[in-house]
Amino acid sequence: MKKPFVILAIVAAVLLIVRQFANTERVPITVALPDSPSFTVSNQFDGNWEGKRVDVSGDKICLQTRIIGNIDNGQVTLKLMYNNTILKGWISEQGKLELYSDSPRWGYRFNGIVTNNKIDGEWKVTNARCHGTWHIEKAS
Repeated sequence: MKKPFVILAIVAAVLLIVRQFANTERVPITVALPDSPSFTVSNQFDGNWEGKRVDVSGDKICLQTRIIGNIDNGQVTLKLMYNNTILKGWISEQGKLELYSDSPRWGYRFNGIVTNNKIDGEWKVTNARCHGTWHIEKAS
């Protein structure tokens, strides 16, 4: 007699768990590009830029890649060459970047700051172990 009650209790518990997860909304892995930056943009860093992204996680899906792009009137557009992901955003008067990814698959987060004619920063992916450093230098 106890066996049917145990099975019924297990089934009920599983259904409650499934229902709980089904009612939760998924958090998007990307953050949409806002209409405007949270700071005053600067055009003093305008030009073409190139460099690379380096992974330190050791995960084989996190390949090093070349980065190319430009800054025009303080608006930043960079491209990760291995998967054509576009990073867009702005650069502040202090040389701080605010970047957003167009990747529907990977939750990229990039930050960086200008020192002389070089931008250095860190990056990570919210839905994978990938993380590391990146840098670009002014090409023109």
